[in-house]
Amino acid sequence: MDRLAANRNLFDDLRDRLPGLSTKMQRIARFALENPHEFIRCTSKDLCLQLETSEPTLIRFCKSFEKTGLSEFRIELALSLSAQKQQNAAVEPQFLDRQSTNISNKLKIARATLDLIENDSAILLDNGSTAERFALELGHVPAMTIMTSGLAVAQAAMRHEKHNVIVTGGTLRSASLCMTGRLVEEAVRGMRFDTFIMGAGSISHEHGISTVLEDEAQTTRVLMRAAKRVIVLADSSKFDRPSLHHICDIDDADLIVTDLHKGDSKIADMQASGAKLHLIS
Repeated sequence: MDRLAANRNLFDDLRDRLPGLSTKMQRIARFALENPHEFIRCTSKDLCLQLETSEPTLIRFCKSFEKTGLSEFRIELALSLSAQKQQNAAVEPQFLDRQSTNISNKLKIARATLDLIENDSAILLDNGSTAERFALELGHVPAMTIMTSGLAVAQAAMRHEKHNVIVTGGTLRSASLCMTGRLVEEAVRGMRFDTFIMGAGSISHEHGISTVLEDEAQTTRVLMRAAKRVIVLADSSKFDRPSLHHICDIDDADLIVTDLHKGDSKIADMQASGAKLHLIS
């Protein structure tokens, strides 16, 4: 992806391509442009009812913008909305959308990360679908203490019935099933974990690691300070997305586990910015 393309977002593409779309596709595009919050939050069934279209047509529309389906399109729309930095514009991608995208890649990343924590006894886990996938694989490691700000992540870790699982407390956000706020900081005060397993909304060698909402960025920085090292789990779709609320610079992470293919130009850019990459592909 060249720099000009990286600075564009899905709203730009929707506006540019709108005149050339069919009448049905124009109706969907206009709804996404004019009612992005509703487009992101509605079920696919409700969207189809409002748009007077079928689910196959809706999926075909999303794929025409080089997305795998509705979930990936809505995630990209939410990130693009946040990147516009309009007051009260940000809206989180829905957890179920995140959960249903890039499943196989997240599984590979999760399994590759298990070897990196084999000597740990206490870890912090971020919220998010990749962290949840990682928690589901923790049945393969000895019993340990796990603290997380994500409810779905905690439930996944508890399935193994051997780990000591702690949730941070805080203000619950329904879209992401995670907790933020001062109670998170209070929960980790005075504690020291071996590793913080961290997710990201976007990764860029120029803009670092970022996420959708400012309070989540602050919460993530608090969790980073409570661990001896930080390992970021990021599938290839997270790179060069619209820049969001900055969490940290690339070289603040001790390791980034990713499925970027060897030879991808992003690898050289990331390493030049100080990133330490663990490639699984």
